[in-house]
Amino acid sequence: MRFLRPSIFLASVLQASQVALAFHIELPARSEAALPNLLARAPNATSGLDDNGGAYYINITLGGRQFSVLIDTGSADLWVAGTVPNAKSTGASAKIQYAVGTTEGPIQTADLTVLGYTVPNQAFIEVTPSSDSPDGIGIIGLGPSTGSQVLGTLRNSSGDPPIDRIFRQDTSVPNFISVLLNRPNDTQATYTGEMTISEVLPLFQNVSSQPKVSVTVLQSNLNTSQHFSALLDSDGIIGPDGNAIKLTSNATLAPNHDSQQLQMLFDTGFSMPQLPEYVVNAIYSGAQGAKLVNIPNFNGETWVVDCDAELNVSFKLGGVTYPIHPLDVTRTQTDDSGNTYCYGTFQSVIAGAQDPTFDGILGMTFLTNVYLVLNYGDFIDGSPSNTSNPYVQILSTTNPAAAHADFVATRLGGSDTTGSQTFHGAGSGSGSGSNKSSGFFQKYRIPVFVVAAVGGIAAFLAAVYLVTRRRKSAYRPLYDPAPAAMPMQHVTGYNAGYNTGAPYSDPWTHRR
Repeated sequence: MRFLRPSIFLASVLQASQVALAFHIELPARSEAALPNLLARAPNATSGLDDNGGAYYINITLGGRQFSVLIDTGSADLWVAGTVPNAKSTGASAKIQYAVGTTEGPIQTADLTVLGYTVPNQAFIEVTPSSDSPDGIGIIGLGPSTGSQVLGTLRNSSGDPPIDRIFRQDTSVPNFISVLLNRPNDTQATYTGEMTISEVLPLFQNVSSQPKVSVTVLQSNLNTSQHFSALLDSDGIIGPDGNAIKLTSNATLAPNHDSQQLQMLFDTGFSMPQLPEYVVNAIYSGAQGAKLVNIPNFNGETWVVDCDAELNVSFKLGGVTYPIHPLDVTRTQTDDSGNTYCYGTFQSVIAGAQDPTFDGILGMTFLTNVYLVLNYGDFIDGSPSNTSNPYVQILSTTNPAAAHADFVATRLGGSDTTGSQTFHGAGSGSGSGSNKSSGFFQKYRIPVFVVAAVGGIAAFLAAVYLVTRRRKSAYRPLYDPAPAAMPMQHVTGYNAGYNTGAPYSDPWTHRR
């Protein structure tokens, strides 16, 4: 699953080093600049904005020609736009269906060099360049091979994805990758990350002591692709009021379905996380200035809040809490009239991304706050029988105290006014799929005391009416009492407190 529009900033690979057959590389990321509708087959609401977002790329060599490809743990195939020298035809073609649009072309083979590895005769899809898929651009899928359209078409090991073939080059090392997606700072228009194969970054060795969260392995008879998905804890999303949001899972076809735990995908190709609508409403509807508005190129109505409203959200997996930087929970954007507003980055699941095997997608907004290890285990086709079950390990890289200081410096000009901020309302939310009716008062900003007063008057008048009519009938108020407003709380439950130390700036400001 993909970003909408990475830009064409062609940053070179900054550093590459290989240790035995383990490898890590810095990932040049592309900030939004030009190239309209690049990868427009990706759903608009996935990245949320037509011209905002980032994408993490690596350079590969295919058939002797260099391509810049997006790393994508949400798909399994390699495709590039443009002619690949020395490529050989397989006589077959393949089509990849995305949430919006498709990519298709002939399946070719050519020698691939990626992350220091050379893979002979790698199968890939050669796409005709277009405005959506410019020459020299592509995607390298890093997801489980069961989702590979190339493998499904060729039906033999010649169609295996690149990551499978790399792992099989040395079966003595574990089958995992790790990804660290960094933020930009005030002096950079671009930002970088690091990706490793079969090794852990030195500064994040503690990830090995984190819980091994089991990946949900889909039943073989399900007509769907395997992803790196895992269960959140039952109290797995803590909202801005400091309380756990009540969760109800709709992933009824997931083998370990639990109605109180959400099945979430880890996807480096999705910029903004996709969550059930009732969760998104619970996060934003009670914030200062919260309103649902229609913004061009967003997926329907989107939450907009006051830019000085600090919203703290965290996720829990395996009993560990992972806080999200408040500058990641909302982004600033300037419209065509020069007005700046802040929109919510957690988006309701779009229609094209809905699936009965998972509830949502943890994309870049989540992943820039953690160091992620994906262990493939038995997902590798042809792996020896002693491989382990697949799992994920996650280490927090966001320190709440430092994140709060970043927010005060960036959004509040250094003057901390968050102590007087309040969060009105939606609180723990509802797991019923949508809380639009209960969010009516938040949407139209009706004060709690007004609601209570109206209810009290109505009850009194009803009682008088019943007494005068001498009818024995119980009165029941139309609305339950609304929760009292609560001061905003900073999330304090987090693990390890790692922080990259780089200053944080909001890259979405003044970028139209």
